[in-house]
Amino acid sequence: MIERFKLWLSTKSLAFKLIASNVVCVSIGFAVLASFIFSRSEQMIRAQIEENAQRMTQLYATDVLNLFDDTEQTVLNAKNALIQISEKNEKTIQMLLSAALNTTEHSDLNFTDAWVYVFASEDVSKGTLFLETAKNNLAIDFKKIHIDDFYQKFPWFNEVPKEEKIYWSEPYLDQTSGKTVVSCLFPFKFSESEQFNGLIALSVDLTNITKDMESFSMQDYGRLLLLSRDGLYVSHPDPKISLKKTIFDLSKKLRLPVLSKVGNDLKEGKSGIVEIPYSSVVRGEAIFFYAPIVKNKWGVCLVYSKKRLFQPIHEFLMAAGLAIAIGMAVLLLFINFICRKSTNQLLLLSRIAAKYSAGDFSSHFEVPPSSKEINALSKAISDMRINILHFIEREKNTASEQQRIQSEMDIARRIQKATMSANLPESKAFRINHLMLPAKKVSGDFYDFFFIEENRFAFVVADVSGKDVPAALYMMKTQALIKNIARSEKSLADVFARVNNELYEGNESCMFVSAFMGVINIKTGELEFVNAGHPHPFLDVGKGYQLMNITNNIVLGVRKDFVFKVEKLKLKKNNRLFIYTDGVTEAENKKASFYSEDRLAEVLLKESPDTLKTVMQSIKLFAAGYSQSDDITMLEFVFLGEEEKMFSIEPEISKLGDVLDFVSQDMQNRNILEQKRFNMIMACEEIFSNIALYASAVNEIEILTNIEDGYYTVVFKDDGKKYNPLTRENPNIDIPLEERDVGGLGIFIVKKVADIFKYTYKNKKNILTIGIKI
Repeated sequence: MIERFKLWLSTKSLAFKLIASNVVCVSIGFAVLASFIFSRSEQMIRAQIEENAQRMTQLYATDVLNLFDDTEQTVLNAKNALIQISEKNEKTIQMLLSAALNTTEHSDLNFTDAWVYVFASEDVSKGTLFLETAKNNLAIDFKKIHIDDFYQKFPWFNEVPKEEKIYWSEPYLDQTSGKTVVSCLFPFKFSESEQFNGLIALSVDLTNITKDMESFSMQDYGRLLLLSRDGLYVSHPDPKISLKKTIFDLSKKLRLPVLSKVGNDLKEGKSGIVEIPYSSVVRGEAIFFYAPIVKNKWGVCLVYSKKRLFQPIHEFLMAAGLAIAIGMAVLLLFINFICRKSTNQLLLLSRIAAKYSAGDFSSHFEVPPSSKEINALSKAISDMRINILHFIEREKNTASEQQRIQSEMDIARRIQKATMSANLPESKAFRINHLMLPAKKVSGDFYDFFFIEENRFAFVVADVSGKDVPAALYMMKTQALIKNIARSEKSLADVFARVNNELYEGNESCMFVSAFMGVINIKTGELEFVNAGHPHPFLDVGKGYQLMNITNNIVLGVRKDFVFKVEKLKLKKNNRLFIYTDGVTEAENKKASFYSEDRLAEVLLKESPDTLKTVMQSIKLFAAGYSQSDDITMLEFVFLGEEEKMFSIEPEISKLGDVLDFVSQDMQNRNILEQKRFNMIMACEEIFSNIALYASAVNEIEILTNIEDGYYTVVFKDDGKKYNPLTRENPNIDIPLEERDVGGLGIFIVKKVADIFKYTYKNKKNILTIGIKI
């Protein structure tokens, strides 16, 4: 179908295509405009209608609230007078009830009765009811009734809180007047009582309120509903529902959970708008606008027929659509007229352009004089033909050259990648993380790491000046020199001196290299390093990365026979070293700002399981898509130290051989000298024997071995009674053996052969540490 359409369209004239394209564009434009106008207008009109309806709902809720406020104020005034008198003062009680009814004579409220219930504080169900009934809000009858079953007469009173505050009942049928009323109550204490023994109440006739609600009609498609605290319909156009069903009942019956939500919202004092597909009030879809009467948790609902409510919107949209359609038709007729007049020369130019698009530039062309725009287009097409011919010629000449350069770059990249250390050395004493991101296909940065001897490990990070293939070749030369010379020279200063002189010779291009190289003894943690004009690394000794303050030697390859200064550092377990090139700190963003050393320091201070990944993410976020201008290289060296060994055994002298075998084998594995091993075995024999033979209440002995700060240590831990052997006085070895006190000689021997001998008591354990310098 599409192919047929394309074939059909290709047979049509330029004028037809131009007119058709304009028609499509104008149609789309008008469609977008109409859509925008319709959507915005519909939103605005709908919002205005909903705002008016919600305001009206709130207004009715406020009117009802004012009536309830008047009732509460009357109850409060009567209560304030009652607490000043005794419950035996019946005349005053009658007078107050009459005054309460007569207070609202000119208000919209209609009271059926006012009453005071006097009861004993220990039994609320029995008491005396003083009742004043009313007609047209005027007191007409006063009664005094003795009651033995108050809860049966007023079952809803069970819900009244026995505290000093207003309470509104649910609507109920008053037994005296026979009307549906709602009562406002207030528990109180008569003047001579310390506990609640009275209740003042006013009963409001709901007839006038429900009639006002039911008589409301908004153009036959809006109805007002009044709901009680429990969701009972106090007013509803359907007499089968009014004062008989709750909104929760209808929610279940009509299978509309949203009605339950409305009821719960009103209880919580919330207002809102909901749409439902059908209702008990109007036909078809309906919209509920509801507002709470917060005073007694009642609510007012205004229910509209959705179709009738938004009918003005549809009428407006139809009128606007008709106007847009007429305007579009007029505009299309005008476009058709202009296109027909403007296509003659364009048809000629289109044929010429089609010829050029097919690659035929063999002939010139001439277009008869026409409008300024047509003449400009004709000249542009002619110039385009000339420029394209020149461009094709240049491309033919440069294509082969580009292919040759690309091939050389690929070869250089593969060679460079092959020279980089890819396989991490197998050692439990350290961990290395590295990352290199070239700015182009080949890089002037490099990193390297390798063992010089069994326990001496070297790592290097360097940056060559310049870019592309020359920098990559110079980098590979530098890397090879450092690696080869480092394996033949013991002194790191001599390594850099020889590499520097080799790079200086024949350096006609004046290239140079900044480099940082470290060599660490993985047994002791002693690190030697030289910095040749390289950015200062960061060191973490357990408090987060900090910038190292080290000597700046000159870069490699610019000055012959320079004497490089070697610096030393003692790394402890889990110390970390972060080395990088200036491509990190000089990364740029679109504002030509550098990433900077300060920003790098802030990122490194944060705890991160992957330092290099965190820094790289920070650089990318800073650059925000700006192209990388320099190579980025990072290397993190983490010194893990020797692995700690642990051995647990029972505190029995028969286990001495097992202990000495464990310590002896561990020292052999760690290549400890024989004399050092002999001293440590002798010390361990004395310590274990003392614990096994003399310590009290020991269940188990833990023995831990490790190498730390150049010392081989053995730690004995036991859970026996606290005892510090270091406090025992040394024996006097100058007197004959038979005259000395028993004990103390073994500890004395340990003090003589050990370089470290200390005691602590921690976590209810004796901890004794002995160590020898290795």
